[in-house]
Amino acid sequence: MWILAPNKKFIKQYKSLGSDLQKRIDVALAELVNSENPIKLGNYKPSLRVYAYNLDKSNRIIYSVDFSNNTIELRRVGTHKQVYGKD
Repeated sequence: MWILAPNKKFIKQYKSLGSDLQKRIDVALAELVNSENPIKLGNYKPSLRVYAYNLDKSNRIIYSVDFSNNTIELRRVGTHKQVYGKD
């Protein structure tokens, strides 16, 4: 089992999203926490050195994994523009 470690940016973005999307994010986070290897659930983004878990066509969770502390560091959540800063 993994430990979630959201940063301030993630928390701020999460709170600004609608309740339906927040519920989908909660389900996705539960899947990440209970997975054997959370990096297999996301697509690696080499330019940012993070993983992107696609919630749907436009929304994603950006995270990194710290195997030594068994932690998933949640960095950003939202649309492509919100998480990457560009279209």
